[in-house]
Amino acid sequence: MVIIGIGVFLISSELLAFRSLKQSVDGFAQAVGTVAQRAAGFLGFVSALSKLTTGTSDADSHFQWDWKRREELNAEHSLRKAEVTDKQREAIAQEIRPLLADLGVEFESESELRKDALDTRVKMIDLNGDGVPEIVAQGMIGCGATGNCPFWVFRKMKQVYGLILNGQAQTFTIQKPGSGGFADLVLSRHGSSSSGDLLRYQFRGGAYQVVGCYVYEWTVLDGENIRELKEPRIAPCN
Repeated sequence: MVIIGIGVFLISSELLAFRSLKQSVDGFAQAVGTVAQRAAGFLGFVSALSKLTTGTSDADSHFQWDWKRREELNAEHSLRKAEVTDKQREAIAQEIRPLLADLGVEFESESELRKDALDTRVKMIDLNGDGVPEIVAQGMIGCGATGNCPFWVFRKMKQVYGLILNGQAQTFTIQKPGSGGFADLVLSRHGSSSSGDLLRYQFRGGAYQVVGCYVYEWTVLDGENIRELKEPRIAPCN
């Protein structure tokens, strides 16, 4: 009986050990599967980002920047001078203030924030041909060393204005034809006096989305001399 009891005990112990080992192996396999899924998701994201930044889409090869129509807002375009009603001015400023506050700039008071909102440069442009102009706006704080200030587009929605583009630009170009009923936009940022980058936006899903990235050059090295170009040289971002 003692021998039988010892045998039963040993068999039970081996079964428990085997069950524990199986649970560990299953857990490890599940963990590996989870990591693999996350890795696959990450690689998919990187692949999608790479397609955008390297300009591998067919649209990149057909992109033409209508640079002669580029625009730059100046101090005469400030919101405080805009030809809108006081109610509209306040509604636009109401949308701009939180965007300015999110730029990481410290404001001493609410009145200072309101002043900067009214100093924002704006232009009313009908981007979708419905007779109701959108608000193209450029903030004057949070800019880079070469300009390149915060850039927004708002769409009138009943009594308020909804943000449909949040970017950064020195100049902007309205390109036609567009998509989604809206004209395409190209935002240009200075990198130097003769070079910079371009972001092409199309209206998709209720807002403007980036669909292309490019770099431009107005000069080229010709031997030991720098030669200015009559047309900018444009290439997809690397």
